[in-house]
Amino acid sequence: MTWVVPLVLGALAIVLMSVVSALQARKARRARAQPAATPGPRILVHDINDDRCTGCDACVAVCPTNVLDLVSNKSRVLRFHDCIQCEACMWACPTEALVMFPEGAQPPPLKVPEIDENFQTKVPGQYLIGEVAGKPLVKNAANLGRAVVEHMLANGLQANRQRRLGEGSDAKQVTSVDVVIVGSGPGGLSAALTCIQRGLSYVVLEKEQMIASTIARYPKGKLVMAEPYDTLNVSFLPVFDSSKEQIVPIWQEVVDRIGVEVKLGEAVESAQRQADGSFDVRTTVAAYRAQRVVLATGTRGKPRTLQVPGENLTKVSNLLDDPAEFRGRSVLVVGGGDSAVEAALALADAGAKVMVSYRGRAFNRAQPKNKQAIESYVAQNRIKVKLQSQVIAFEAESMILQLADGSQKRYPNHAAFVLIGADPPVKWLEKLGVKFVERPHQYALGKTDDFVRRMLPDAAACPETAAGAAALVLG
Repeated sequence: MTWVVPLVLGALAIVLMSVVSALQARKARRARAQPAATPGPRILVHDINDDRCTGCDACVAVCPTNVLDLVSNKSRVLRFHDCIQCEACMWACPTEALVMFPEGAQPPPLKVPEIDENFQTKVPGQYLIGEVAGKPLVKNAANLGRAVVEHMLANGLQANRQRRLGEGSDAKQVTSVDVVIVGSGPGGLSAALTCIQRGLSYVVLEKEQMIASTIARYPKGKLVMAEPYDTLNVSFLPVFDSSKEQIVPIWQEVVDRIGVEVKLGEAVESAQRQADGSFDVRTTVAAYRAQRVVLATGTRGKPRTLQVPGENLTKVSNLLDDPAEFRGRSVLVVGGGDSAVEAALALADAGAKVMVSYRGRAFNRAQPKNKQAIESYVAQNRIKVKLQSQVIAFEAESMILQLADGSQKRYPNHAAFVLIGADPPVKWLEKLGVKFVERPHQYALGKTDDFVRRMLPDAAACPETAAGAAALVLG
């Protein structure tokens, strides 16, 4: 009988295992029979960084349901219940101040240069100003150009106007100056004018063959706005609402009247801080020793390309200088931002046969006035637009587009402008010692005007004429 107990226990174990297995199988069948849970609709919410918001009104104007409005010159979400989740406001924002992201998640971070409240990088004595520092707009750049030079003087820089030549052991002679300024846009010119007014030796290094090359290469008639409007221009450089044809010659006149030293065609290759705190700056043609360095190059780096066959043809360019040259010719503009739209409008005004190819569904990245203008030109049959299209190839007298339905079509083409932006010069700046870091989207460097007023508490507004500006500088 001793074998009976184990036998009974074994039988009970088998029965128990069978019951458990049956219950698990029933549970699995029920789970499969239940309809799969469907996630609810993804709700996107807004996040607005006031420090980056310029009050340009682009997001407000592009919103089809009037969700946003300006309050104290800053964008605000006032009617979220009317939001249709189109994200047009985010794409219209030129400064990444406004983003949309899934509710419950974190806003996407900003990748920004690491600078302090005085616009100095992690390299002592090196300053970064303008759009690349997260402070866009012409007036901001001009004001910062003056303020950083004042900060140098307030923190130990002493003027030494005597230049010393022939230092160093290599083939390049070394010119010694107080301040090396990289870039001749509004920030760089303003810094140079301040150096002159304050008795500092300096040199402006410009890789292009013209001053303010980014603005000078705007399409003819493009407006240069004196934003932000709630900020006073206390630099020595005239800044006011104008066209590029009006403002750039005034800046050139200031340079000529005062004798601002700008080295055109000199691209900076390195700027190394030495043990004594000075900087060894090397360009493509010369060498300099400076006590301080101002990087005022803006954000435009290497223009983006399409990477398609025929893009190396001479008819394909990333720069429109004179639209009148293309009167009567078939011209393609690739892109959907302000640069592309403004180029298309200028070409149409000049009498060109214009087609725009844009991979997006609408011109949501363009400012409202540009979007309205191109829609008007399309309605008048002055511009043809191919949305959700992309260039497949350029040929000598034609080009091939892939259209929204997937088909490909060849069109006559005499010239093409690929205006799809440029990669920021991050690698070049990193080579010069500028560190880039990710910050929360609400990261605020601080209002430009706060720093400017701290350095220039009693500064008056700059005149809007070259003669008036020169008088301020030269006394």
